[in-house]
Amino acid sequence: MESKTPKFDSLLDEIFEELSPHTRPCKWSGEHKHCEGQFEITSEDIEFLKMLRVPAPNFCPTCRRMRRFLYMGMFQFFKHKCDVHGHKESMISTLPPERPFLVYDYKYFISEEFNAFTFGQEYDSNISPMETLFQLRKIFPMPSLTNRDPSSVNSDYSNGGRNLKNGYYAFGCYGSEDIWYSHMAGSSKEVMDSSFVYKSDYIYNGFHIDNSYKSSFIYFSKDCADSIFLFDYRNCIDCFGCVNMRNAKYCIWNQQVSKEDYENFMRINSPFSRDFLNESKEKFWQSVKSNPMNASRNTAVKNVTGVLLSNTKNIYDITQSENSEHIRHADGGLSNKDSMDFLYSGGHSELLYSTTNIGSQSSNVKFSISSKFCTNCEFIFNSKNLDNCFMCFGLQNKSYCILNKQYLPEKYFKILDEIKSDMMKRGEYGDGVEMQFSAMPYNFSLAQISFPLTDEEIKKLGGYIAKEPETNAGNAQFISTKDLPQVINKVSDDIINFGIKCEVTGRPFRIVESELQFLRKMKLPLPSTHPSLRLQQYLYMAPLGKRHQALCAKCGEAINSLFNPKDGYILYCEKCYQQEVY
Repeated sequence: MESKTPKFDSLLDEIFEELSPHTRPCKWSGEHKHCEGQFEITSEDIEFLKMLRVPAPNFCPTCRRMRRFLYMGMFQFFKHKCDVHGHKESMISTLPPERPFLVYDYKYFISEEFNAFTFGQEYDSNISPMETLFQLRKIFPMPSLTNRDPSSVNSDYSNGGRNLKNGYYAFGCYGSEDIWYSHMAGSSKEVMDSSFVYKSDYIYNGFHIDNSYKSSFIYFSKDCADSIFLFDYRNCIDCFGCVNMRNAKYCIWNQQVSKEDYENFMRINSPFSRDFLNESKEKFWQSVKSNPMNASRNTAVKNVTGVLLSNTKNIYDITQSENSEHIRHADGGLSNKDSMDFLYSGGHSELLYSTTNIGSQSSNVKFSISSKFCTNCEFIFNSKNLDNCFMCFGLQNKSYCILNKQYLPEKYFKILDEIKSDMMKRGEYGDGVEMQFSAMPYNFSLAQISFPLTDEEIKKLGGYIAKEPETNAGNAQFISTKDLPQVINKVSDDIINFGIKCEVTGRPFRIVESELQFLRKMKLPLPSTHPSLRLQQYLYMAPLGKRHQALCAKCGEAINSLFNPKDGYILYCEKCYQQEVY
């Protein structure tokens, strides 16, 4: 097939002719403590680079991850004024008041009132293409939220996701109802302080839970009900403080008891006091560490290097992916194939390179952020339903656009070839955008969870820092957690009028009425820590982009581990683990 960008393709082919496996220095070498310094370009990398039609990267895999992770926030909301001329109202935003760019209310941003073409610019060959892109970045507004379904109901404090009802501090949740302080709850109801919960109802403090009901403090479990403190459980009911059990009923601390003894134990301890749960939590995690665990948390995989993988094959250096194949150096893939260097890709996407939050049936997308339903696009941001677009912001349902201006196809490809060729000659093509492009502060991004930096390091690399969002407590009185009732049935309705001081940070937070009703149903005490800490606990438990090298404690095989061997876990390979628990 005849090339539509012959000049660029000729330059790239010349590079490929000379490209062979080698070691090269990272561009950020010596700039921060996480950089790998020297890194390899392998024959497998080259295979992908040729398939995706991009030159070899100049950053090591770790630094490339940092640059992608910077564009995803870590569960914070701010309130500040909308920057639309004439708008005086405050809006809910994932971006702080200190953000370097304009921010428009999300509903206005996606409405027909907003015309992204008014920011369009002509390509000037006398100016660096990346400088031109950055100039457009500086004047084009950011949406206050990212990819939120406008049809969601009563979910103003939510970001991402779709078809959500009654979501409060809900992130990436879909097809769900009554969700509080949770991330990635799908097809679920009544879920609080949880992450990656699917087809489950009445879940509190759950992590990677599937098809479960009315359970609290449960992790990596499936088909469970009416239980508390479970780790890696399958098809169990009425259990407390148990690890690695299958098809169990009426168990306490991994010991079988009678129905009468179990019910008596629950009757004595319910409603659960904060002290009882804290003591049980400590004992529970000691039990987790004293039992073997599936180090990688991988299931149904073939020829993989990574952790938290299911139904995947032929992938390398991946964390959290399912139903995917033939991908490298990526995190958070769902039904993805033939891609490299992406963070979060959902919904049957392919041929992605150097992207963050690109998904929903996208194909051949490179160097792009927070867009969906896009094909044959590069350097696109906060857009939807695009085909053949380059260096564009905030477009919807458009084709053949460059720098937010639309062209006829023939002229589009002519200008595209000129720009990409110019970028290649200037050494600007291949590594995506710099940290200065991000409206997200580094200290509130996923990058800070997996690759923490000091304030000085952040500024040196071109990022910025923001303050903690203020809690709007109004004229409410404050109460310390030590003065909170130990049990929920002693909490009065007027607690929603008080501000509670977090026992860790001292930062105040509020209890909303629906949250109070949920805790009463579950017979659980009021939380004692700020919601932001409760949300972040799972990011620290299984940080994206992080995998550890370990040896199986039973057979000695070298394995990838989600868990750090230094933390004292008994780590098994998948084969030995299956033999142990089944």
